[in-house]
Amino acid sequence: MKPKICVPLPAGRLSDLAPMIRRAEDSGADLIEIRLDYPRVGPLRALDELNKVIKQASVPFIATNRQHQQGGLRPQDEKLRIEALVSAAKIGFQFVDIELTSADLRLTVQRVKDCGAKPIVSHHDLEGTPSESEMERIVRSEIETGAEVCKLVTTAKLVDDNIRCLVFTQRLSQVTKMVCFAMGWKGLLSRAFSPFFGGYFTFASLDNGLETAPGQLSIADLEQIYRRLGVAK
Repeated sequence: MKPKICVPLPAGRLSDLAPMIRRAEDSGADLIEIRLDYPRVGPLRALDELNKVIKQASVPFIATNRQHQQGGLRPQDEKLRIEALVSAAKIGFQFVDIELTSADLRLTVQRVKDCGAKPIVSHHDLEGTPSESEMERIVRSEIETGAEVCKLVTTAKLVDDNIRCLVFTQRLSQVTKMVCFAMGWKGLLSRAFSPFFGGYFTFASLDNGLETAPGQLSIADLEQIYRRLGVAK
């Protein structure tokens, strides 16, 4: 089994998006995440630029317009932030990431589905890794909203947090499509090995210096790990 890798693209300039997409495809990305909170011109202008590009791409796209309190680059008007995500679904993004803390979440999930995209309902704990019972409560809440993929990302304070995330991923992946690992360098093991425990995909940056979260390996480094394990060419 070759683990699926999603490469997020934190482009500040619109002119960088198309070449970054081509590089991500060439690097072997299985999915590409467009971080709509990064372009300086705003998410709607970025979507205009991407309208044709995503239709020509060889891999699925995830639209993410991350809430600031969930790790987004900058504060945004919540209504406009959500409208950008729905617009992404309308122009052909296959997945749309919506935070569990979003306003009118159930309605937004349904709007995304009505556009033909799959909603990823996500939650990021920027402070630590909660108990397994609390992690399950969060994921069950995501499922109840109509999520087709549930994402729970924590922060590793101890190496043991990797074990908690991996065991949890193995159990909950029997219930729903799961993306779960811990951020930070102490969470590196969970990032790399989550797919082996049932994780739907994991994340890797396009290159060193283009990370969108702490502890994110580059796709070249992650692929090297997988090759050494004999699970990638």
